[in-house]
Amino acid sequence: MYRRGIPCVTAVVCANLALTTSASALHHLMQIEQVIGGVNGDMTAQAIQLRMRASSQQIQLNMARLVVRDAAGLNPIILYDFTTADNGLPNGATGDRILVCSANFVNYTSPGVGADFIMTNLIPPSYMAAGTLTFENDTGSPPASILWRISWGGSAYTGPTTGSTFNDADGNFGPALLFAMPTGGLQAIRFTGSATAPSTTNQANYVLTTGTVTWTNNARVGHTLRNATCGCAGDVNRDGFVDGGDVAEMLRCRASGHAGAFDCACADFNANGSFDATDVSQFVDELLGVGDPDTACP
Repeated sequence: MYRRGIPCVTAVVCANLALTTSASALHHLMQIEQVIGGVNGDMTAQAIQLRMRASSQQIQLNMARLVVRDAAGLNPIILYDFTTADNGLPNGATGDRILVCSANFVNYTSPGVGADFIMTNLIPPSYMAAGTLTFENDTGSPPASILWRISWGGSAYTGPTTGSTFNDADGNFGPALLFAMPTGGLQAIRFTGSATAPSTTNQANYVLTTGTVTWTNNARVGHTLRNATCGCAGDVNRDGFVDGGDVAEMLRCRASGHAGAFDCACADFNANGSFDATDVSQFVDELLGVGDPDTACP
């Protein structure tokens, strides 16, 4: 039997499927894989690493932007608005990355980072305790336009945690992470799922990194964050001498555990990114002039 309505219904369904397939092949299926708000206490060194959940997500980046909002989910600041000139990065396989960072981030990586895009604006210091970062469409109204969201600050973040269902089945990326945006050392916030994984909740999906942190650009080149340099181990207050003036600073750095922070780099004698008994022993030897009675720095 011929059913007159079927061809029309079939055409509509096929058209909708085609639109959905086309849209998801442009830029929608993207994770915010890794974020850092500052390196070694320098909040002018920031980076955001995106990762493609499917192939060809770099084709129409001009339809997207990165936006940060404050603890109430208000006062949006566009960190980077992709343009037509940004379309068509060379690598667009599933799992390929796009690195957006500040101009100063290069000073903290080895080799010097080859950013895909330089941030137009930075995440403000006042947003570090609590806030939300979104990868979203240029047009449309939230939550439909928000394709991926990461929020931090625990209960201090009181804004929305919602977004579209392109990358999160129920459109709710929350609750917010229980910690602040990392700024004091080398740690970053990192997504733990696979390249194709969707979001479930921020708290289930993200962790603070430990050990070496690598940032990868679209050319598939990895860049490792490094500790701040120190010209004279033990000269924590950087006055040119290893003496009693460094004791209080050494204790402060050891208590904070921020071996990667610029002002604590000289307390990390073996430059391994952490404080341990070896650092203390070497500091005491240097302070007492063991093997080198001259406490002046070279």
